[in-house]
Amino acid sequence: MHAIRQHFRDLFESGELRRNLLTEISKGFFGDLNIVLQEYILLQKAKITDPASSGKGKENLSSNYLVSLNWSPPVEAELKALNDRLMGFRAKIDDARRKYLAHADLSSHLAQTKLGDFSEAEEQDFWSALQDFVNIAHEATFGGPYPIDAVQVDGDVQSLMHALVGAADYSDLVENEEGFLYRRFVKQRYKNA
Repeated sequence: MHAIRQHFRDLFESGELRRNLLTEISKGFFGDLNIVLQEYILLQKAKITDPASSGKGKENLSSNYLVSLNWSPPVEAELKALNDRLMGFRAKIDDARRKYLAHADLSSHLAQTKLGDFSEAEEQDFWSALQDFVNIAHEATFGGPYPIDAVQVDGDVQSLMHALVGAADYSDLVENEEGFLYRRFVKQRYKNA
């Protein structure tokens, strides 16, 4: 979830020049990808804060489930305090999850109700609380912290941006240099990909 949020940040929250490039390359695709990633990230934030159980024998892997486990009193107190912060954020996105992500609530759509609004600071507090929560649970169980961004692969979005910048420059070159398109066509490596 954290890695996907970082990809979203790198793609869509890196300034006007980046937005212009994505729009020039493929406005429809990147517009749709923006929506898909926003919905996915919100849904994952909601799922990580779901109730401990969805019924008898249906435990959810969520912060509430982890809090319900048998911890030492100091660890339990820390986890509960952090979970309260997570649940505070959930309260801000719960209607969006119920009315837009999990279901298509007709009245909300017709009224174009804005749901799931939160500030950057509130989102940062969610990530901070989640990181602290994971570290405490991991320390008590296995020893040592567990960085939630540890599986983040560096360079994915940067590599994509480099290729897209090259594609935009290539497009300019094709339009401005006579004969270039024909010379390039015969040398295509991925013609039928």
